[in-house]
Amino acid sequence: MKVTRRYDQHRRDLSIDMICEGCGATDTYTSAYDDTNFWVNVVPNFKCNGCDKSTKDLGIEPTDTHTRYPEGMQI
Repeated sequence: MKVTRRYDQHRRDLSIDMICEGCGATDTYTSAYDDTNFWVNVVPNFKCNGCDKSTKDLGIEPTDTHTRYPEGMQI
C-alpha cells in the first residue's frame, strides 16, 4: 500500500490514506505513528483489502517517507 495523504497529525500520531499498487483499492488508517519503523517496516507490509497483497508481496520497492520530526526528538 502506498501512502497518498497524511493528515490530522498531532505530535507523532496521524492518519493516512493509502492506495494499493496492485489493484488500486483505497484504505484509510487512523492509528499511524510517525517514526522510521512505521514507514520502513509497517507500511510496506500492510495488506490490501481488495487483493490481499502488500507492497513487499508485489515486489515493489517502498517509497521513502520521511518523518516530520527528527528521530529521537521529544515532542
